Amino acid sequence: MNHEAQFYQGYHVVLKTNLMDASVNDLARAYASAETMRAIAMTDFPKIGHVAEQLEMVTVPVPRPAHDEVAIKLSASTIHIDEIYVAQGTALGRFYGPKKVSASDPYILGSTVSGTVVGLSKEVDRFQIGNDVIVIPNEKAAEHDSWATYRCVTQKMVMLKPKELSHNQAAAITLAGCVAKGAIDTAGARAGDRCLVVGASGAIGLLNIQFLKALGAHVTAVCSGKNAELVKAKGADEVIDYTKHRFCELPEVKASPFDIVFDNIGGREVEEDASKALKKSGKFVTIVGPVRYIGEQKLSWPKVIKVIGYVLWRMLSTKFGRGPRYLFSLKFPRLVIAGTMNEIVRHGVAMPTETVVPFELEPIRSAVQLVSTHRARGRVLIDFTGTNALQDNAASK
Repeated sequence: MNHEAQFYQGYHVVLKTNLMDASVNDLARAYASAETMRAIAMTDFPKIGHVAEQLEMVTVPVPRPAHDEVAIKLSASTIHIDEIYVAQGTALGRFYGPKKVSASDPYILGSTVSGTVVGLSKEVDRFQIGNDVIVIPNEKAAEHDSWATYRCVTQKMVMLKPKELSHNQAAAITLAGCVAKGAIDTAGARAGDRCLVVGASGAIGLLNIQFLKALGAHVTAVCSGKNAELVKAKGADEVIDYTKHRFCELPEVKASPFDIVFDNIGGREVEEDASKALKKSGKFVTIVGPVRYIGEQKLSWPKVIKVIGYVLWRMLSTKFGRGPRYLFSLKFPRLVIAGTMNEIVRHGVAMPTETVVPFELEPIRSAVQLVSTHRARGRVLIDFTGTNALQDNAASK
């Protein structure tokens, strides 16, 4: 097979010349010749709760891969609630949110990436043009820059997309899969464990259920009655409607307490109810902590310190005391993503999708508002593969 290596501004693109790779050739050439691209961004700081209104479709320079980076043309991305928190600088997002935002320096939102490699720096040795890839979520800083046609990422944070997953499926499941699998690993869940999942109809809760069932655990889901069929379809053995019952007060729970409670919504009330519903040897595993929907608040430094202090105190005091353990799950995605993807493929774990929107301003604004309500069942996706992707290429020439 013949190859033609072309160099553009310090990076190289390998253009494969056989007919079978014509579409890959086209992607690489389009990226190499593009000067600008469209992106969803903020050009000013938003008020809390008003990120959607602040979003704009902007035109920005196409990024080029720096040292050890690959350039990816996006096919799909997911709208996560944490991206909204970071954009508005609330809760722990205050550490990672934008420090400067202007029309000349817009803040591009988005973290999840599933797409195709279209450019490489000369140091890259793990990927080739045309590889379908996903970006490993980065725990060191809140990611952004993904709601755009192209994004450049260091190769150590990129992995091949499992061929069994479409781009939409991969984007939907990557981050939530790592969080859900990390919580289960933190708990040390095993076959036969009786598990309760609070917030079971959300993205992470739905994956908790599927991973736990794959282990052979018995799973009780806590959600609203309208979502009961959804969680049952994903494997829940029983469902408790939180609008009608406090799970800790049910006779069947008192008679047969749980080994593990997984908390996906946070708050002291959930923790207190869990302590009554767990065996003395049980475990309470939270991904949120003592403040419900903590990301919606602009915490003062004393409040941040108080929350962190509470989590550390609960983890230490229950480690050496009597009664259920308190565990805060914080597994780095890069440490669990390989196992997560293996489990997803092996057991056919799937992420339900609430809606898929095109790469257009108004649909994305509406989708951000939906995610902000905490009422989305599963994931909300941006699909970059529609006609607007063609418009980007045409506009940049």
